[in-house]
Amino acid sequence: MMKKITAFILCFILSVQLNAQIRQLADSVLRGSTDSVRLAANELLITQMSEYLKTSNSFDASFDTVRSISAIKSPDGLIRFYQWAMPLMSSNTFQIFGFIQLKDKKTKTIKTWQLTDGKEDKYSVSDKTLTPDNYFAAVYYSIIPLKTGNTKTYTLLGWRGNNQRTSLKVIDVLTFKNTQPVFGKKIFTAPAKMLPVMAANKCTRIIFEYNANAVMSLKYYNNGKRIVFDHISPSKESLKGLEEFYGPDMSYDSFVWKKGKWNGKADVDIRNKNSTDGKKIAPVKDSDLHK
Repeated sequence: MMKKITAFILCFILSVQLNAQIRQLADSVLRGSTDSVRLAANELLITQMSEYLKTSNSFDASFDTVRSISAIKSPDGLIRFYQWAMPLMSSNTFQIFGFIQLKDKKTKTIKTWQLTDGKEDKYSVSDKTLTPDNYFAAVYYSIIPLKTGNTKTYTLLGWRGNNQRTSLKVIDVLTFKNTQPVFGKKIFTAPAKMLPVMAANKCTRIIFEYNANAVMSLKYYNNGKRIVFDHISPSKESLKGLEEFYGPDMSYDSFVWKKGKWNGKADVDIRNKNSTDGKKIAPVKDSDLHK
């Protein structure tokens, strides 16, 4: 009992330190008056986060008051991402930074890796497997743990601000090989021309690029284990290939999980009872992923 009380007090103290130091730096990274201010704050933030994540209680610490940092934990409670975006005013671009933690059930330890953007474009990374040192950076907002036999994969849905012209949405896949994170896996199939970059069976991740002022929906639905997303297309056929003119065209595509693969279906009717088993379609809740 005493150990639990001590651990609670330590966690509380660390949370206070987190709020006082990291929150201020994270806000400066996002809203600093100049790029030099943001860059300097970001270097300090990386150092502070690296030190903080070495503490045993960091995995369960609350980041609710640090709004500039996305801290998302997988529904199975085994992995956690910490990510933030730094907008640069001079180039009108975004850079993404962060860390990933893995809770090892066997050793009861927490492993941490810094995430470094490989800074490659969507054409060069759509068929690659990557590591934390060179991953295709996106701020993840949904983690989907799915299991086939003894193999567990985490499908990641993320957003990436590209520049003032375009934004990106990403479907990536995270696995662990000898407890080391690996990003990307060839588990996609889809009809021809459904995807914007290359054939699905060649993809290790799916990347959509569209007008920065548009809003593209990309959500996981537990009902049927499916990812449903806006189909994006150019406003005119003559603008095909110019992503700044792409946006949702009021049609939808999906990936359905079956036998360890994401199987693509084009032009799905989300109102059709066969698509939603007669139930009102609603985004998945983290608690539902345990079912």
